Amino acid sequence: MIKRIILILLLLMLTMCMYAQSVFSFQGPAEMYYTRDVFSEGMGGTGSGDLFRRNTGLVNPSLSTTYNRTNFSTAFIMGHLTYKNKTSSFKDDQGYLPYFNLIIPIKQHRFVFHYNTISTGKLNTENSTEVSFDNNDTYEILEEQKIDFSLYRASVFYANKNKVLNFGFGVSYLFGHRVHYHKQSYTESQLSNAIFEQESLFKNPTLNIGVSKIINKFSVGIAGSLPAKLKGDHYYKTNTLNEKTGDFTYEYPATLNFGLTFKPAEYLSLSTDIDYENWKETDNFDSPENSARVAFGISWDSYKNDDNFLKNIPIRLGISHRNLPFKVNNSSINELAYHFGISFPLKQYDSYLDLGLKIYSRADMNKHNYEETGFLFSIGTQGFDFLRKPLDRKAPRDIPKPDNRSIF
Repeated sequence: MIKRIILILLLLMLTMCMYAQSVFSFQGPAEMYYTRDVFSEGMGGTGSGDLFRRNTGLVNPSLSTTYNRTNFSTAFIMGHLTYKNKTSSFKDDQGYLPYFNLIIPIKQHRFVFHYNTISTGKLNTENSTEVSFDNNDTYEILEEQKIDFSLYRASVFYANKNKVLNFGFGVSYLFGHRVHYHKQSYTESQLSNAIFEQESLFKNPTLNIGVSKIINKFSVGIAGSLPAKLKGDHYYKTNTLNEKTGDFTYEYPATLNFGLTFKPAEYLSLSTDIDYENWKETDNFDSPENSARVAFGISWDSYKNDDNFLKNIPIRLGISHRNLPFKVNNSSINELAYHFGISFPLKQYDSYLDLGLKIYSRADMNKHNYEETGFLFSIGTQGFDFLRKPLDRKAPRDIPKPDNRSIF
């Protein structure tokens, strides 16, 4: 148990130093994680209303009622990004830990400990210019700028499995940081390099609620969270200065989610999801606008009893479209993504390894001066009922002796 706790803490610390890249990171967080599990990510990021499977996409807390055993699940996302303008292109790697969940069932009750990355963005830029002085001396200035933004959520949920309506609710603690680093380096050794850094730390709780129900061959879920003002401190740092300059507020919007799954056959599922975020009521960005994501997905679960190993691998496909919560050049930024996923059963009972691939394009060169293309590979695990002691089939036991038939 101690080793498992240490592993969870190490994974949490790893999250703090990972990020997703975007050329628009200075305008706002372009990469958003919509709290779906890797199974869902393989079918377009849908499944927030899917009660037909064991579902750890806890954007809807009531989905934890799909588990009757203790479940631990986590994932890792890594990928590659290319962003370009009309004259050049740049490449970057990216990766982060999107979530981990612990679901503990007690009769019809579910107690959930949940952690996930909400949004993240990081970008490094360099620019070289020459400056001339009155004495005809010319110096080269290397200007470097960095932006590092992350927003996380730690939650405690309660859910109830009910024949009438599954419901779940809980408290989420939101916390994050934003660092803007600016450095000017001079080729002339007599000139001192200038370093400026602005750092903001913010945090505050919010409430989450969700309901779900199976109606014949349909499963539907609705969830939402309240808006929150994350408050904290703002710091200003230079070569010789490091001081708090005032308070800082980051506004997190109200969110609403709707998910619908149709299961026309035993091994076939069709899902659609809609996510809506009311960013227009916040002032985090220069040109905020409400963000909406629409996704469609299909899952072919497997033949189950077929002897062919490849036919027993569940396959998922999906497509999603969203607009970012801010504008560039007074024009909305759209993202289109294609998804693919498969799963493999693991040795431990009811445990799986899920794999997902997302290929996306973001922005329009003519409207935003930049455009991005990239892919994100997801790997996730679920199952691992480590609270239930496994049967010890190697323990000493009495072996019955055969009857002595010679007496007859």
